Amino acid sequence: MTSKRSAHFPTTAWSVIRQAKDRDNEEYLTAMNRFMADYWRPVFYFVRARGYSFDRAQDVTQDFFTRLLEKDWIAKADRERGRFRTFLLTILTRFLSDQSAPRAPKQKTFDQQLVSISTLIGDDERRFEPSDEMTADAVFMKRWAQALIANVLRQVSRWCDDRGRPDWFEIFSRHNFPPPGTSTMKKTALAAHFGLSRDQVRYAVDQVNEQFVVLLRQEVADQVGTSADIDAEIRELESLLD
Repeated sequence: MTSKRSAHFPTTAWSVIRQAKDRDNEEYLTAMNRFMADYWRPVFYFVRARGYSFDRAQDVTQDFFTRLLEKDWIAKADRERGRFRTFLLTILTRFLSDQSAPRAPKQKTFDQQLVSISTLIGDDERRFEPSDEMTADAVFMKRWAQALIANVLRQVSRWCDDRGRPDWFEIFSRHNFPPPGTSTMKKTALAAHFGLSRDQVRYAVDQVNEQFVVLLRQEVADQVGTSADIDAEIRELESLLD
């Protein structure tokens, strides 16, 4: 069973970009907004790590995605040339090198159609302060890895919902991706918490983990140049998340 949302919205970066490269596509702005909502954080954190103030970083991030549309930079994206995150970081670095005067106060057409960064900013972004311990590039890559996993987890959550088992996702999350400040829960503890048998918990974890791996590989495959790079990319993402 496939949800209506997943049927109409591509979930992986290159798939979204292919749709967004066609300005005549009725889903053009929708695709860009979806991509922006999923992957704005690496851009924002990179800008902050380059020394921009919190307020200025919001404006610069918004302007970057606006220019991405206006200047049709996305048309230069070529999957055969390698990883999408490398492409995005390259044009972002060039974009920042051209920044000088503060952004003009007038609003452009695309600004009113793109998701507003101010509505996406959360407490983590407000608390973040650049550190000398990580380069801006390293910050971007770490946040990209986090954004990719978050995107995969959203897909996994929808997969569980489609099967009428939202509890499976909660069990899987608590076992593998606990909330910040908490530790993973063992299957015995999960069984007691959810009022299930240990075998039922093990089955849920196994089923969801299998789907997570499938979706992770799909996401990664859509962001690297060749299928041979998938395993290497996953290993690198894991190292970025450590």
